[in-house]
Amino acid sequence: MQFDLNQFLTKSTVPAEREFVLECSQDDFSGYRVGSPCQVRFSARHEGSRAMLQIAIHATIEAECARCLEPVVKVFELEQEYVTDLDQLQDEMCELPVNGRGMLDLDELARAEISLQVPQVLLCDELCKGLCPVCGKPRKLGCSCELQQADERLSVFEQLLS
Repeated sequence: MQFDLNQFLTKSTVPAEREFVLECSQDDFSGYRVGSPCQVRFSARHEGSRAMLQIAIHATIEAECARCLEPVVKVFELEQEYVTDLDQLQDEMCELPVNGRGMLDLDELARAEISLQVPQVLLCDELCKGLCPVCGKPRKLGCSCELQQADERLSVFEQLLS
């Protein structure tokens, strides 16, 4: 979805709002997937000669727990605000995905916020104990494995640590 930011800054005096659904299930995010379409709300309002932009994203993220490899599904409510003016739109270093005509790509902006705000390492639980080093099963399911004793030749190092 495109938003004419140039026209908003030069001709409009009324706040603008857009709501749309963004399909991201085929996008490549590092370490996770976006499970269902994201609900996106975008708003723009004037503050003098500047525009105050806000984007809010409701995203369901699916991943594997980084410790036990169990499936994880988490819902994220992401929000970000931007302040811009006409001079910044023409700057090559503008942080917003704006083309040469001043059109803001809201889909790209939402994807960037998901990529920046969702952690790449997700856990099923902050206290997840991970996998058993002996049998490889998730420790939360329990196992009867005993941890292997360290090599006797390394016991000298154990004495140094105590």
